[in-house]
Amino acid sequence: MKALIRNEGETILETYDLPFIDWKTGAPLTNPKWFGGPYQLVKNYVAPQEDVPESYEPIPTPAEEPEEPEEEVTVTEDTVIIDGKEYTKAELRALLGE
Repeated sequence: MKALIRNEGETILETYDLPFIDWKTGAPLTNPKWFGGPYQLVKNYVAPQEDVPESYEPIPTPAEEPEEPEEEVTVTEDTVIIDGKEYTKAELRALLGE
């Protein structure tokens, strides 16, 4: 396969089928006055292979931490129920140091 190469990342392949390129000479991209500098015509271009290790394993993404259930609080006139345990308001005040 033929290719026109200027800099790394600036490669145009014959398979792109661009009608304005003469693939015998590379014109007009091989012209020294071409915008950004001329390309070089490579007649036997082989695309580079990505370096991927044979034992490639993707890095696992951290699992989301499970949310802790919110405490269920029920307040009545004389008591407070927190997660099923009933406290009087006086007991809660004593626990909180009030």
